[in-house]
Amino acid sequence: MGKREELYEHKRQAMQLMAAGKSWKEANEQSGLDYSRTGIQGLYRKWCARGDEALIDNRHGHPYKVTSEMREWMNEHSTEKPEEQASRLVPEIKARFGVELEPHYVNVLRHQLGLPVPKPGRPSQSLPSEQSTETESGTGFSP
Repeated sequence: MGKREELYEHKRQAMQLMAAGKSWKEANEQSGLDYSRTGIQGLYRKWCARGDEALIDNRHGHPYKVTSEMREWMNEHSTEKPEEQASRLVPEIKARFGVELEPHYVNVLRHQLGLPVPKPGRPSQSLPSEQSTETESGTGFSP
């Protein structure tokens, strides 16, 4: 049995326990769930209105987009350039793998892979060297 099916069965058991008069805490503990009071009570209301269909989790997320090849590339790239912002990686990922990811999700992936996640804010300090070459060639602005 997969994770989704197992979670479905735990939810179903909790709903049946609550319908039999158990408190939300007892239903939560006996079914093996770890839901908040509002979470399990909200699920119970939906279950009463729609039946077992309310227990099905139809969310899918992004895992299908992130291939093992992309994970290897991110591992190599983040090791070489750990300070590079996710917003700069997004276009490169799109060009290399044809996949559109949000910058936040790139950072989630980095965290999952145990890679460094740069702090938000200004990009890395590689800009001054680029600016100095521009001012030397006369194309940049000098005060």
